[in-house]
Amino acid sequence: MRYLATALALAVGHLSAQGIRLEAVWSADTVLVGQPVDLIISTEVGDNIIPHFSGLTFTNPEISLDSTRFAPLSVTYSFTFWAVGKMALPGMPVHMEQPDGSIVPMTTDSISVFVVSSLTGAEQDIREIKEMVPLSLVNVKSLWRRGIAVGVLIGIAIAIWVRRRKGGQGSRWKRSHPGEAAIGALKQLRQQVYHPYDAPDHYQRLSSILRDYLGARFVFGAMEMTTTEIKEILPGKIDDPAVAMLIWQLLEQCDLAKFARQKHPQNKWRNDLDQAHRIIEKTRPALAIEVTAP
Repeated sequence: MRYLATALALAVGHLSAQGIRLEAVWSADTVLVGQPVDLIISTEVGDNIIPHFSGLTFTNPEISLDSTRFAPLSVTYSFTFWAVGKMALPGMPVHMEQPDGSIVPMTTDSISVFVVSSLTGAEQDIREIKEMVPLSLVNVKSLWRRGIAVGVLIGIAIAIWVRRRKGGQGSRWKRSHPGEAAIGALKQLRQQVYHPYDAPDHYQRLSSILRDYLGARFVFGAMEMTTTEIKEILPGKIDDPAVAMLIWQLLEQCDLAKFARQKHPQNKWRNDLDQAHRIIEKTRPALAIEVTAP
């Protein structure tokens, strides 16, 4: 499957006030996992206004701040991203010292970037982007905020643990009845209002339902594999080549909507939902019926 080349979105934040202008620009319009990229924040200020740039600290493991280079009217932060997906950087703070000595705090707009992974061959290996990864900016002078954040995370972890204990029986049923679970999920998805502009989100969910079913039904890591990898493994899992081809074609349509941002019309969306339902019906195991002798 041939993908269009996915690039890092050039993100620019502007703020104009009192004759002051902030601009945040990435040094490159494409970035790979593990490849350094610079974020340059520059200013245009009036006479006798002095910008003070901040030193940044990131605690998220998906990003590393390699270096910070200060100049009189600009600062350059060198980042390396370690995960594929949409990374949302918060607004970058800049303090403007006025001629009378007062300080005016300002920030750039929030900046989002896409990080991709590519092979050297003819095909692009774009791993599935499951969700946005927030990257939190930490003020080193406000360490108490970290304690609050840790408390919140502990509370969330406890809530998740309690929920999983309560939902353990449902999860076991889902693993032992992947066909019924997938059909129920498709029914819920069909009830949602579909608009072509929302195609990436709907096809993301359709892809997840189908991958989750395939992984549980045929015991392989479909959620962590690319569509091309699934295509290569299907012949060894499914006896009917026609059904294997239908699965690959549907997953490819999902990828086109998610990554190439294709806006599939509503009738095609309904047809693809029907196709997913037929795939599950054709591949789900037959129900065992116990017969008691008279």
